[in-house]
Amino acid sequence: MANPTFIICGVTGDLTRRKLIPAFYHLLQKNKFEKCAFIGISRSKVSPAEIFESSHQFIHDIDADVWDKLSNSFFCISHDFTDHDGYTSVGEKITAIEKKLGLPGNRLFYLATLPELFNDVTHGLASSGIAKRSCKGDGCKEPWHRLVYEKPFGHNLKSARALNKKIAEAFDESQIFRIDHYLGKEHVGNILMLRFANRFLQPLWNKDSVRSVKISMNEAIGIEGRGEFYDKTGALKDIVQNHLLQLLTLITMDAPKKLRGECIRDEKVKILKNIKVEDSTLGQYDGYADEPGVEKGSTTETFAAIKLGVNTPQWKGVPFMLGTGKHLEAKETVINIEFKKPDCLFTEDCPIPSNTLRIFIEPNEGFSMAINAQAPGTQYDITPAEMRFVHNSAAGINTPESYETLLNEVVGGDQSIFVRFDEVEEAWKIIDNVSKGHPKLYKKGTTGPSIDF
Repeated sequence: MANPTFIICGVTGDLTRRKLIPAFYHLLQKNKFEKCAFIGISRSKVSPAEIFESSHQFIHDIDADVWDKLSNSFFCISHDFTDHDGYTSVGEKITAIEKKLGLPGNRLFYLATLPELFNDVTHGLASSGIAKRSCKGDGCKEPWHRLVYEKPFGHNLKSARALNKKIAEAFDESQIFRIDHYLGKEHVGNILMLRFANRFLQPLWNKDSVRSVKISMNEAIGIEGRGEFYDKTGALKDIVQNHLLQLLTLITMDAPKKLRGECIRDEKVKILKNIKVEDSTLGQYDGYADEPGVEKGSTTETFAAIKLGVNTPQWKGVPFMLGTGKHLEAKETVINIEFKKPDCLFTEDCPIPSNTLRIFIEPNEGFSMAINAQAPGTQYDITPAEMRFVHNSAAGINTPESYETLLNEVVGGDQSIFVRFDEVEEAWKIIDNVSKGHPKLYKKGTTGPSIDF
């Protein structure tokens, strides 16, 4: 077993209590590690008890033994991440905890800080030796050190390149795990299984059979008190640059040599390099500018719809639409693939409706296929018939949360569901090319503003 030390840089944030602590709990519940330690680092002084008290509500049916095991192996260290000289003391404390618990020094650093602190943390960990560049080769016996970076990874192409350069100076790319938590969702991984494990779909998965593809991530909630952060980010950077473009690559990538690691990431990069922005519409919900933390008169978009072209032999000419928004009528993340209509051989009821494949990611994971069939009691009338698979009900399996999956993959050293540096940069090239005109206002609880394409 790896017996890792999990080190959360920025432990007092909302991510820790809502996602990381529950993920750690479930990993221990499933006996993934014989022993491990959890170390939270924050600028302010905080106790493990304070961290756990705020996280308790996000775990259902708590097992007291597992909870005690987690809380008894959790430690907190106070440190200002901009104080580069102070990292040496932090390293000494981490080493002491590992020695006390008999841990080998395998370290997973989770950067859950503000993105503007990524450079400081990266430099501090490297210069102090808390995290070291991995040795390579069969003779390497040193403990592994791996770094997980939360999104957003940069705020444009220039900043992403600068951050990647800083990381590359200190660490090997094999140590770096850039998280897009959507890739940790089990049913997102099922997209590749659906595509490459079903022979009947493969001949249809191209421009000759597909009419259009629409990928939507709609939210019924607003910015939920994150005004200061969101006003610097907006829908394009918060959702489209990462989640939606990643889903698009999974839908359009060519078959990799193997469904693992670099083979998958190589094919995703090929797609990103061939994407062209054809049109866009940006919107802002009515009342956004009055939200706490938002600048008066802000033109930050809370809604984005983009039309893209994928200029590969397989997809050239097929329109791809990506859309996301806050305060829309319903929460839903879905991929809608519409196939071209068949030739009509009937004398009545033409044209025949299109076949559609829908992949549901949230809130109800699964997929459905709408096929055309003869309406009961008729000879030539056509009616759509839906075949549906509901992921969570299959064999009574409980789907793990995305962060549980992601952390387990980092410990195992598998980068398949993480984003490589060139993926990040190619995605920023796309977003930087979207016209940033003044957003259209739309009412809360609607489908958003009118779209011009």
